Amino acid sequence: MLVFILIGLITAVITIGLGYWSYILGKRNKSNIVGSVIPVGYFIVRLVFVLVLGEGVRELITSLVGNLVITVIYVLLFVWGRQRFNKQKKTK
Repeated sequence: MLVFILIGLITAVITIGLGYWSYILGKRNKSNIVGSVIPVGYFIVRLVFVLVLGEGVRELITSLVGNLVITVIYVLLFVWGRQRFNKQKKTK
């Protein structure tokens, strides 16, 4: 049981860290290609994990939907960071 909690905590820290990093990249006005690396990479890695575990169709669909939601959040964080950069640039 402790192992599952520890894995969950590590996954949560990695997910939050990647979201913050995506926001920072947007705030530094990096290109859209750089901003798409984290969401696409995250989705591919999670997809491989789901396929390797191969528990069933229901779990596959649930995991894919969860992965898509987190991927969209990463993209939105990057866009939000870009908007903040542009606002700061206009005020200077």
